[in-house]
Amino acid sequence: MKTFTKTLVAGALMSALPMAQAEGPHTFSANVAVTTNYVFRGISQTSEDPALQGGFDYAHESGLYAGFWASSIEFNAGTSNTASVEMDFYGGYGGDIGDTGISYDFGGLYYLYPDQNEDVGADYNYFEFYLNLGYAFNDMVSTGLSYAYSPDFFGEDGTGNYIAGNVDVSLPQGFGLSVLVGHQDVEGDKLTGPNGFDYSHWQVGVSKEIGNFGFDLTYYDAFDKNDCGGSICDSMLVFTVSSSW
Repeated sequence: MKTFTKTLVAGALMSALPMAQAEGPHTFSANVAVTTNYVFRGISQTSEDPALQGGFDYAHESGLYAGFWASSIEFNAGTSNTASVEMDFYGGYGGDIGDTGISYDFGGLYYLYPDQNEDVGADYNYFEFYLNLGYAFNDMVSTGLSYAYSPDFFGEDGTGNYIAGNVDVSLPQGFGLSVLVGHQDVEGDKLTGPNGFDYSHWQVGVSKEIGNFGFDLTYYDAFDKNDCGGSICDSMLVFTVSSSW
């Protein structure tokens, strides 16, 4: 499961069911998803087309973890600087603070676009450090706050800072409700020029697990559409089917 997309965002990024294979202190799991639109921080990564996604995760009982996640994407289709695959590699440490209801998770994530032609455009690959904090009020309601920092954001576009907050509520009949608001700020350099950009976005989704499958319907929108790409961050309703083992 993509961290941050997918950790706090829990996604969205991508409801993976908590079904893992445990071997002593080690836990291994895998996930796969089909979605009508891959949306990351309010921006469609597939020009509002469907995407196939999946990943593998390893966790140690100490709190250390590592993983890999990939998705089909659609960047600059029909040009010499296209990209059709995103691959994410991440690792970190997480846990709970006693019986306080507070959880934490921090680490690093590398976004790789292996088929991009760097000779004709700015390098898409970039690295982020992230910190996620959570608090469970009870078995029904929990909240989260996340921050991510990139010293050299997507497209060699300077420093990037992202912050998001979310609320998750367990509903009757096994349904879940999730609300998230986030803000992305990028200093600017090669891709968008010296002025950079910043925008805010929000999403609200309903999810349900049936057997070994997870179903998620999420509505996405952005407040500053001119600063996040116009139509690719317009209002979008996305349906995702996922499973994990």
